[in-house]
Amino acid sequence: MLSKAVNRINNIIGGGLTRRFVFWILAIILLLGILTNIVVQTNLTQTLSDELKDRGEIISKNLAASSVEPVLVDDMVTLHRLVDKIKATEDNVRYIYITDGKGRVLAHTFDTGFPVGLLDIYRNFEGDSRLIDTGEDRVIDFRAPILEGNAGFVHIGLDERIITEKVSETSNLIIILVLIVGSVGVFLAYMAGNYLTTPLRAVVKGTEEVGRGNLGYRIEVDTTDEISHLANAFNQMSRNLGSNIEDLRTSEERYKRLVDGISDAVILIDTKRTILSWNSAAAKMFGYNFEEMVGKDTSILFHSSTDGCRCQDDEMLDGESLFVKRGGSTFSGVVHCKPLKVDDEDGHVLVIRDVSEQKEKEKLEKQLLQADKLATLGTLAAGVAHEINNPLANISLYSEMAMKRTSDGKLSEKLKVINEEANRAALIAKGLLDFAHQPEIKSVPTDVNEEVKKVLSILGPELKGIDVITDLGAIPRISADSGQIQQVFMNLLTNSIQAVGENGVIRVKTVVKQGSVEVRFSDNGCGIPPENLGKVFDPFFTTKSPGKGTGLGLSICYGIVQRHNGSIDVESEVDVGTTFTVRLPI
Repeated sequence: MLSKAVNRINNIIGGGLTRRFVFWILAIILLLGILTNIVVQTNLTQTLSDELKDRGEIISKNLAASSVEPVLVDDMVTLHRLVDKIKATEDNVRYIYITDGKGRVLAHTFDTGFPVGLLDIYRNFEGDSRLIDTGEDRVIDFRAPILEGNAGFVHIGLDERIITEKVSETSNLIIILVLIVGSVGVFLAYMAGNYLTTPLRAVVKGTEEVGRGNLGYRIEVDTTDEISHLANAFNQMSRNLGSNIEDLRTSEERYKRLVDGISDAVILIDTKRTILSWNSAAAKMFGYNFEEMVGKDTSILFHSSTDGCRCQDDEMLDGESLFVKRGGSTFSGVVHCKPLKVDDEDGHVLVIRDVSEQKEKEKLEKQLLQADKLATLGTLAAGVAHEINNPLANISLYSEMAMKRTSDGKLSEKLKVINEEANRAALIAKGLLDFAHQPEIKSVPTDVNEEVKKVLSILGPELKGIDVITDLGAIPRISADSGQIQQVFMNLLTNSIQAVGENGVIRVKTVVKQGSVEVRFSDNGCGIPPENLGKVFDPFFTTKSPGKGTGLGLSICYGIVQRHNGSIDVESEVDVGTTFTVRLPI
C-alpha cells in the first residue's frame, strides 16, 4: 500500500532521480520539523503549565499565611497593602482578592470594582485552582484557605498568556530553523543527487545505445562504487549480447536458407491459427507477401468447402484439402500439422504440398488409359457386331417365318422367345456399333438448362412417385452437340431413376465454376460400393441384374463428354446416394 502511494507521488513529481531525491529530502525535513514543533509545543506547554501552577500555589499560600492576623483583627489597611505589594512585584498576576469566613470581600486589586461573579466560581467545586475564560484571555484562579478556611480565603488570578507567548516564540524559532535547514538540505540534496545520478545517466545512455543496436557501446564511469561494478557488468553483458546476437543471426540465416530451400510451404501458426511466419515457397504457392499475411487467420488459405487446418492440442489431423490462391483460384494440397513451441507458447507448423499437378497428371493418365481401353474395346466391339449381325438377322427372320407356319402353340411360344432374344442380341450389337462408331460432334450454341428440361420432360412418365428438385442457375450458352448432350443426361437420369425407385429424390443443379458449366445429378439411391467406383465407366461393367443393362451407357457418356473436352466424375456412398458431375467448358 505504501509502495503504491510512493510510486503514485513519484509519477506526479515526474522528472529524473535528482528532482525526486530533492523532493523527498525536503519532505523528510519538513516532516521532521512539523513533528519537532508538535513535540516541543506539547512538552513546553506542559512544563510552563506546571511551573505556573506551582507558582500560583506558592504565592496564594504565602499570602494566606501573611493575612491571618489582619483578617482576625479586621486590619483592612494591612490587607490592602499586602495585596497591592504582591500585585506590583509579581508578574502575570491579574488580580488578588481576600474574603472572610462568610464570603465577604475584605480586600482586592480591581480598579473598576470587584466583579461579584468571581464569588460563584468555586460553588459546588472542591479544587484549589480553576481556569476562568474571560472572553479575551484565560486566567487561572488559585485559592488558599486562611486558618483551614474558617477565617476566609485568598484568591490570586495568574494570566495564562505567558504560556501561549513562550510557546509561540519557540514555534517561530523552530520554523525559522526548519526553513534554514530545509534550504541547506535542498541545496545539498541537489548536489548529492546530481553527483549520484551522473553515473546512472551514463548507464541509462548505454542501455539506450544498446537498445538502438549499438552493441559496441561502452560505459565509462570514474567511480569505484557499486555503479562502477554495474557499468563493468553492463559492458560485459553488451559484449556477450553482441556475440550471441551475431551467432543467432548466423543460425537464423542458415535455417532460413534451409526452410526457403524447401519446395513445400512451411507456415508457423499459434493456437489461435494466426500466421506468425512462412517461407518463400508459401509466398510463391499462395501469391501473398509475408507482410500481407502475418497476423492473418489461416482460414484465408483454405477453401470454404474444407474444414481447414484442424490442429487441436497435440492431435495431428493431416490430409488433403482445397486451398485458395490470391485472386481466388484453387488448388489441391496435402497438409501436415505438427505441434511446436513458439516463444514458450503452444503453436503449430503447417507443411503444405501442392499436389494439383500430380492429381492432374494422374487424371490425364487415367483418361488416356480409359481412352485407350475404349478404343481397343471399340475396335473389338465393331468387329464382333459386324460378325454377329448377319446370323442374328437370319435367326430373327427364320423364327418369324416359322411362327407364321406352325399351328403348335407351345412351339410358337418357343419361337417367339427365340425371336425376342435374337432382337435383344441385335440391340446389343447395335449398342456395340454405336459405342465403336460414335458420331462426330455437331457443335451449336446450346443452353444446358434447356437440355435438362427436355430430358426431364421425356422421362416424365418414369419419374412418377420420384421427387425431382432442380436448381438451374444462370449459366451461359456453350458450344456442344445438343443431341449427344441429351443422350448423356438421359443415361445419367435413367440410372438415378433405377437406383432410387419409388419415393426417391433426385436433384439436378447447374452452376458456372472455374470456366465450365457444371451439371450435377444427385440421388438418394442405393449407392455404389467403393470397390466398383473405378469401374463404372468401363464398357460392359454393370451392377444391374441380367437383362436390365449392357454396361455401355456410362462408357458412351464418358466418350461424349471427353470429345466435348469436358469431364465426368462420380461420388457415391452405399445406402446414402450417388452424384455424377458433368463439366463442359464454356
